[in-house]
Amino acid sequence: MKKISILLTLIGFIFLGCSKEEDTVSPLDSYPVPVVQVNAPEAASVGETVTATVFFSVNNGCGEFGSFEAARSGNTITVKVYPHYRDGFCTQAFVTREVTYTYKPEKAGTYTFKFWAGEDQYNTKSIVIYQ
Repeated sequence: MKKISILLTLIGFIFLGCSKEEDTVSPLDSYPVPVVQVNAPEAASVGETVTATVFFSVNNGCGEFGSFEAARSGNTITVKVYPHYRDGFCTQAFVTREVTYTYKPEKAGTYTFKFWAGEDQYNTKSIVIYQ
């Protein structure tokens, strides 16, 4: 009798412990990566393309630039960098990459660029745009 209750308990654990639902894992390139440094001019003119050099960290040697996501609120532009990870053999080291971000202001004023650097952290650059 004791063997039957142990056997039924084990069978119960097996059936309850296994799930038919697959765990989904989001790919690394669906998350933004931290921007570690931004080099940008302090001033520019209306209609002139402003170019900023953005340095960002990726999780391994296969990481490279994927895309920017920018949200504007008034003269504040919040920018996130999304990586792309190519297939193949990758070094397992955190690597810093470089990409150029461009913006063409249409009005004079002070523009604040906030580049996402982590949870509630930003690398911020202010650029004065002259008429």
